[in-house]
Amino acid sequence: MYRLVVAALLIGFLIAVDPPRALAQAPVQSGRIVFSTQADWQRGARTDVQIIANADGELRLTAGATRGTFVSEPISLTMTLNAVGAIWHADVPPGTNLTLDIRGGPAPDQLGPWQPLVAGELRARALPDTFATEDVRPLPPDTRVLQFRATLSSTVANASPLLSDISITYFDASAGPPRATDAITAFGGPATLTPPPKVFPRTSWAGGNPRTYRGARSAPQGIVLHQIGADALDNPLPFLRALAAYHEQTLGLNDTIYHYIIGRDGAIFEGRSGGPTVSVAEVSGGAAVHIALIGEGSPPTAQLDALRTLLAWLCEAYRIDPTGQRIVTLNGAGVVGPAIAAHSDLAPNAGDPSSALRDGLPQIRRTVSAAIVRSRWFFAEGNPRDYEERLAVLNPGDESANVRFIIVRQPGAEIIRDVTIAPGARANLVINEIFNDTPDAPAIIEANAPVIAERFMNFGADLSVQPGIMRPSRVWYFAEGSTEGDKRTFLVLFNPQSEPVGARVLLMTDDGTTFVYPPFDSEPITLAPQQRIVVVMGDLLPNRSFGMRVTATQPIVAERTMIFGPGSTLTSGGMHISPGVTELSREWHFAEGTTARPFRMSLLVVNPNGDRANITVRFLTPDGTSLARRYAIPPLARLAIDVNEVVPELGVATTIIADRPIAAERALYWRNGAVGTAGPGAVAPAYSWRFADGRTSGDYQQYLLISNPSQRQARIDVAFILADGSRASRSLVMPAGSRYTMAVHELYPDQTTISTTVRATQPIVVERSIYAGAPTSAGNRGGETSLGVPDD
Repeated sequence: MYRLVVAALLIGFLIAVDPPRALAQAPVQSGRIVFSTQADWQRGARTDVQIIANADGELRLTAGATRGTFVSEPISLTMTLNAVGAIWHADVPPGTNLTLDIRGGPAPDQLGPWQPLVAGELRARALPDTFATEDVRPLPPDTRVLQFRATLSSTVANASPLLSDISITYFDASAGPPRATDAITAFGGPATLTPPPKVFPRTSWAGGNPRTYRGARSAPQGIVLHQIGADALDNPLPFLRALAAYHEQTLGLNDTIYHYIIGRDGAIFEGRSGGPTVSVAEVSGGAAVHIALIGEGSPPTAQLDALRTLLAWLCEAYRIDPTGQRIVTLNGAGVVGPAIAAHSDLAPNAGDPSSALRDGLPQIRRTVSAAIVRSRWFFAEGNPRDYEERLAVLNPGDESANVRFIIVRQPGAEIIRDVTIAPGARANLVINEIFNDTPDAPAIIEANAPVIAERFMNFGADLSVQPGIMRPSRVWYFAEGSTEGDKRTFLVLFNPQSEPVGARVLLMTDDGTTFVYPPFDSEPITLAPQQRIVVVMGDLLPNRSFGMRVTATQPIVAERTMIFGPGSTLTSGGMHISPGVTELSREWHFAEGTTARPFRMSLLVVNPNGDRANITVRFLTPDGTSLARRYAIPPLARLAIDVNEVVPELGVATTIIADRPIAAERALYWRNGAVGTAGPGAVAPAYSWRFADGRTSGDYQQYLLISNPSQRQARIDVAFILADGSRASRSLVMPAGSRYTMAVHELYPDQTTISTTVRATQPIVVERSIYAGAPTSAGNRGGETSLGVPDD
C-alpha cells in the first residue's frame, strides 16, 4: 500500500499540527492530524479490529469478525476550528466496506454527533491514488477537540477492508468578513430576458482582492447539482473560506470546484473565479456549471427559490433545456443524461446530493422551465382612468404559455395576474376592471414561451392598438412630434431597471434648429426605479414640429402620446400612441398609406446624423406600378412630406431608401384632423407577421394592409383566431412590387377580438388598420394603423 510518508506533506505522529499559516485569498489557519504508523493506531480503542505490520501499520478486521471499529482518543488542539477535510489510503475489496466519521467539540466530554467523511471524485493533486472528501465537514466554531472513527465491515469470509493511513486537515476560518455584503448581478453569457440573480462576489465572503482567472473556458452544456455542509450551518462564510482553503491548499486545486454555492437562506455566493464558463476538470460533468447547495437533506423553500432563479437564468443564457438531455462522458463512453443532473447521476459513487433533492429534481426542472422568461413586453403608456385599456396576449406556439401581467400602478403596489394560455389561444386583461383611479399605469408582460402582446386603448373619440416593446434601449428615436395649433405631444419614459436612470431629449425641427432638454449644464431627467415620467413637450418647445432622440444612462422604454383636434383636451379629442425606434436604418417600409378622401397622409423622416441624408421615397400601387421622389435632409433636421401633394387620391405602400441611417414614421389624419394615427415602419420585410388583437364587432372595421416590395410574386396565407377560439384562413397571390388590402370585417364580422398571422413565400410587410366606425362616416370615432410583429 502507498503511504502518506512525504515529510513535506504529512507528519507521522498521532497529532501533528502544522504551524498556522495565512492562506492567499482569506485569513484561514489550518493544521493536520495524521494516522499512519503502528504507534498512531495504538492511540485509540479497537473493537474487532487489528493493527497489522504491513507497510508500518494498517487497520483490518480481526480473523472471523464481520464488523469492527477504531475510535481515536480525543485529540486536543492548540487552536479553535470550524471545519475539517480528509485524505486517506485504503483498499476496499468487493463485499467489504469502510466508513469514516469525525466529531468535535470544545472539550473531550462535549463532543458533538459523528459526521461522515465520504470519499468523492476529488483527489489530492500530489497523491492521485488516495481517497478524499470532496468538501469539508463543518464543526461548531468553538471546537478545540477532535475524535476520529473508522468502521470496517465485510460480508465475505476472511475478507476485510484495509485502512493504511489518513490525514485530517482542520481549519480555523473565523477571521474574515463576518457577513456578505454588496451583492451584484450575476454575469456571464449573452443578455437574457430572464433576470440574472443577485450573487455575493467571492471577495465579500473570502476577503482579499478579486482573483483573475486565465484558465480554460467552455460554454456550459449542462448543470450539475451538489450538496455540501450541513443543515444546521447558521453562518456559511467561515465554512466557505474553509472549503476554498481545503480545495486549494490541501488538495492542490487551482480553485474551488463549485461555480455557485447557495445558502440555506437563499443567498447565492460566487464560488469558482471567472464565471460559469470556467472549466472544472476535476469532477464529472464535462462542460457544466457546478452548483452546491448547503445542507444534507431537503432544501428549504428559500434555497429552492434561489436555485430556480439561478437555474432559469443559466438555462436561458447558455441555451440549456432544463427538461432536456445531453451527452456526457462516463468511463470513456458517451451516456445520455439529464441537462440538469444530480452529482450522483454523473458519478455513481458520489455521496451527494441527498435523496430528497434527487427526488425533487423532476419538479425543479419543470418549475425552472416555467420560470425562464422567453418573452417580455413593455408598455410605458397606461392610463385606465382616462382610457378603456385592454392588454391582449397571443400564444402562437404549440405548447401552453405561462403569462404574467405586471401592472406598475403609480402610486400603489404592483398588480400581478397570472394566466396560462393554451397553444394558439389568446388571453385578455381589461385594466379598468381591476382599477381605474390613476392615469399612471405602465405594464410589463412576461411569459415562459414566445408570445405576442398588444395594448388596446380607447379614448372615446379615438383609439390606439399597438404591440408592446420587446426590449428597453438606451437610445430612442421619434420622427413625429408637434405642439403646433391644437396638437399636444407627451414623451412617456418608463424605467424598468432597479436603479435610477438619467435621460436627455434632443429635439430636431424641420428647419434644422435643435434643442436639448435638460441642457447639458443641468442635471438630466431622473427616472426612479420601476417608475415612469411624462415629459410635456409643449412646455419645452411650443408651436413647433420636431423629431426626437432620447438618450439614457441605462435601457429604458419610451413611447409618444399625441392628443390633437379641434376642441381637444387632456382627456378628449383625437390621439395616437406609438413606441419609438431603437435603431436607425437606411431602409423603411410602410404597407398602409392612402391619400383618398378623407385622409391626409404625411411621411416624417428625421436625420440625427451630422451630415446630410439623401432619401428616395417609392410609392407602390395595387397594380404593381410605382412612383419615386428624392429628397435631401439637412443634418439634425426633420423632413415632413405631404403625400397628398405627391400621389393624390390613391392607396399606396411606401418604401424609403436613404444613404445614411434615419428614422421614419407615417402619419394619417382624417375628419379634418380630428382623429389620426402615426407610427414607424418596418426596417425590413419578413416572411411572417403576427397581430395579437383586433376587432370587427359593432361598427368596427379592420383591414390588413400587405406590401410585397420584392421582385417576385408572393403567395400569402392569412390565419385567424376568432373570438370563440375557432380558426379561419384566407389565401391570395400578390404581384411583385404591389400592395393589397383585405377587409377583415367583411370576412369575419362581429368578432370582439381577432388574432392574425400572415405568412408569405416572399418577404413582405403587413400592417393592420382598425376603425371605430367607417372613417368616411360622421360617426367615426378614430382608428389606428400599426405594424405587425415579425417572426425572428
